[in-house]
Amino acid sequence: MGLILSIDVGTTNIKAALVDEDGHLRGEAQNISTKIEGDATGRAEHDPQKLHAALLNVCKLAVGNRGADIELLSLTSYQFGLILLDKDGAPLTKISTFVDTTAQSHHPRFLEAVGDIDRMYLRTGCPPIFQYPVNRLHHIAATQPDIASRVAHVLDSKAFLMHLLTGEYFTDYSTANSLGCLDIDGQWDEAIIRATGFTVGHFPRVLNGFKDKVRLLPSVCREIGVREGTAISAGLYDGAALAASMTGFESGIGVGNFGTSGMFRVPTPAPVEDLEGGLIQSCLLRPGRFFTGSGINNCTIATNMLLNILGLDLDYLRGKELSDPGSHGIMTFPYFTGERDKVIGNIGTGMVFGLGVASTRDDLARSFLEGVAFSYLLVKNRLDPDNQIKEFRLGGGGTANLPWMQIMADTLNLPICLTQNPEMGIIGAACLARHGEGDDLLACSRRIMKEAHVIEPIEKNVHIYEEIADRYFSVRDSLREPLLARRGLGPTRRLKAKPVVKPLPLVREGW
Repeated sequence: MGLILSIDVGTTNIKAALVDEDGHLRGEAQNISTKIEGDATGRAEHDPQKLHAALLNVCKLAVGNRGADIELLSLTSYQFGLILLDKDGAPLTKISTFVDTTAQSHHPRFLEAVGDIDRMYLRTGCPPIFQYPVNRLHHIAATQPDIASRVAHVLDSKAFLMHLLTGEYFTDYSTANSLGCLDIDGQWDEAIIRATGFTVGHFPRVLNGFKDKVRLLPSVCREIGVREGTAISAGLYDGAALAASMTGFESGIGVGNFGTSGMFRVPTPAPVEDLEGGLIQSCLLRPGRFFTGSGINNCTIATNMLLNILGLDLDYLRGKELSDPGSHGIMTFPYFTGERDKVIGNIGTGMVFGLGVASTRDDLARSFLEGVAFSYLLVKNRLDPDNQIKEFRLGGGGTANLPWMQIMADTLNLPICLTQNPEMGIIGAACLARHGEGDDLLACSRRIMKEAHVIEPIEKNVHIYEEIADRYFSVRDSLREPLLARRGLGPTRRLKAKPVVKPLPLVREGW
């Protein structure tokens, strides 16, 4: 069998590598930075031209002189991306990402336009949080009618890249779901889209990422060095690609990502409702199959805050057990870019409680790490109240911090299974393209995970965190009122923040 050129487009890097039939990389993964551009207005975007150039360059680097050995391409990409194109396919906007907050304060106006919010949640499986691009669409229609009137195509990040590679407008169910207006049967929801000011005709075709493939443009084949007629798999979004390599979507096993943002999900045959909490998203993989749980907005973003504010370095954070479980009473609520539930949502900001004259730098640092672990625990408690999940498998750059992974195991009271391979997204995308779904994918995943490292929870720490969790979540539930009171405050009253264009330092090198 031939090789698969597998591409993983993340918010901070785009990677590509050749993957064989056993899920092994043939040669090193190639990596090009894709820095998010932002300013004081909350903008956090990718430049489409730079992303296009990076995509082609990373593919050429990975292909090298082995183009004749490549039988197929696969591509996985981040959720919550949004770009608008005109009738000629030219970008009208840049690609906004999940950390873009320009439409954060606009969210109530979007919800008012939709009307029945609970019904929207039940129809789409997507909780009513501001990160979904439908909120950004409504904001653009309301504030930039000159742009809205020229839109011919509303695309997620994958659909944009696939158009560049194939000339066609399509995406897969799991990536389309992140726009917030695809229903649980896999159809674009006309009522929600109409409420944004756009139409279903603006949106791309949705394909089955497990089996559908589309041919590359001949010009693209020539440029990256593969045979003319080579196809690309529709694939799944990056979190689901990770799960394909780590679990094969096996029941009873949770899977997560631990990077700039985080994830805790399990496969389910039907959507899971969380109307009261508004946290759980039932992401459609294909009609009749869901990948259910939630993302965590602030994962290694918390460590970046520690690096910048406290002047710590990665070796310090990774090399020791900071403080004691519970951080001597300090509680950090790491909601630096909001969070994905009804309590915190679009009004969230970072908060620290419990500082005293005896508090140390290590206490504060550990409380940041524990705060992220409690974010994962919140998802687990909502998703798995009967404790059916027996193991949690994690990938992503943040898993290199083993003391943090012990905190995760103790807080969740689950074995944490870690891969030794940092390129599980690339491998998972290739496995999906080659095996689809079913027994072959599961068998491949089991081979890949055979040598994984397992961190078991420490019983005495589990009991400590069980007690702390009750207090932590009680404080969390009480935060909404002060957060709402703070909402109207800006950095300086009566003065507008002056936009300053700069790359956003979301992740330090090495994560």
